[in-house]
Amino acid sequence: MAIPLSIIDAPIRQIKTTRSRCPVCLGEIEAMVIERGGSVVMSKSCATHGVFEVLVARDSRYYYQSIGAGCGDGCGCASGGEGAGGVGGRNEDVGGGTDPLDVLSTCVALIEIVDSCNLTCPTCFAASPFGVDEHVECLPFDEFVECVEKVLTRKGFVDILQLSGGEPTIHPEFFRLLEWSLKQRTIGYVLINTNGLRVARDAVFREELGRWRRKHKKFELYLQFDGPQEAGQFELRGADLRALREQAIDLAGAAGIPTTLGMVVTEQTRAALGDALRFGLERPHCRGLTLQPMFGSGRVPKVETSLPMAREQHEPISVGAVIADLVAQSNGQLVPDDFTPLPCGDPNCHTMSYLVRGKAGPMGLSRLIDLKSLQGFLANRLDYRLEDLAQCGCESEPLGAVLKELEIGPDQPFRIFIKPFMDAWTFDQDRIDRCCTHVIRRDGGLDSFCRYYLDGGRAGEMARTSQSATR
Repeated sequence: MAIPLSIIDAPIRQIKTTRSRCPVCLGEIEAMVIERGGSVVMSKSCATHGVFEVLVARDSRYYYQSIGAGCGDGCGCASGGEGAGGVGGRNEDVGGGTDPLDVLSTCVALIEIVDSCNLTCPTCFAASPFGVDEHVECLPFDEFVECVEKVLTRKGFVDILQLSGGEPTIHPEFFRLLEWSLKQRTIGYVLINTNGLRVARDAVFREELGRWRRKHKKFELYLQFDGPQEAGQFELRGADLRALREQAIDLAGAAGIPTTLGMVVTEQTRAALGDALRFGLERPHCRGLTLQPMFGSGRVPKVETSLPMAREQHEPISVGAVIADLVAQSNGQLVPDDFTPLPCGDPNCHTMSYLVRGKAGPMGLSRLIDLKSLQGFLANRLDYRLEDLAQCGCESEPLGAVLKELEIGPDQPFRIFIKPFMDAWTFDQDRIDRCCTHVIRRDGGLDSFCRYYLDGGRAGEMARTSQSATR
């Protein structure tokens, strides 16, 4: 979708400069983030492939928080004050050869325990090849332990370890890996990132999963869920898997295993966000709904680009658009003020809300607490000090403490999480510099989720390793 002419022709005000990527060759290039017509646009130029613009936020109210103090009164302006063009920086406090990702807090550490999958979705960010039984390419148990222990040794503690792939449940030693993870006191919680096929179809596997959940309460399913509607199912997965997904969710719930629904937001699925919300709220065993606007890494149809030096415009689905859709489709259960960026990393990276299930029906977050009084972290985004990066804001900020109470409270809160991952079009090095969602590489090192999958994920990692070995 091209950026509307009403935005293209509007007056321009620079917000900041950053480093980005060319959508064609993925080379690193300079980029300028500007406000134009009440929207936020990233403009960049590749010497070989021309000029590109991407609409980062149609409504600047959902972007200003990441680049400065703003007016501090909720006016929504994109200004960080005079000189805001240099906002963000490059983590210059990190010196002495320290890997910046070792300084940053790791809220989520994702590890691909298999490269294979039992589906061949057209839109897989990991571009996982099909494989079952003896054809499963997987990470051996000892290597898994070594990789995770390297991270735990450096970090001391990881809030969430996400077992991913590929499809992690097809790993031949899945329960051995799960048991080891659950027994580590330095791992707070475990997410199993699954498409649900084995959970739905394999009763023995499901019962064993339930047994481990009864023994260790600190894991749940993060289940690939494309909504209860027909539209968009085939485009995302190559098949309509709604019945199987519902079966997996409900059978897991019956076995005592909670689920978070992970939904990709596309032009086909965004009309069903309200239905997806109600689907989850109707099920006490559903903990929440995570919405991921479509991004172009991995096995995803690419946005067409034209000849060199032609201007290309692109409008992905923004956080503000997702919030507007949810509010419009929620039958009054949600209002815009229910949503807040998380006080960790860059506020553009995570937006969330809660609906608390009560006798009078679900109630939104802003009607339970004064969110604005807890958002002081939004006024201090100009200067990221080393100590800010080393400690997750969710631990050090008042809002983080309140959200943690909601997570463990007795009222069955339903979490709504919006996670806009970046691809080559939207890539912003400032966000990478503050990232707290990391991928554990096979050498035990860490990479930002967005950068890792933009650079080819596991395939890119193997190519880089091979090149290093031949030098």
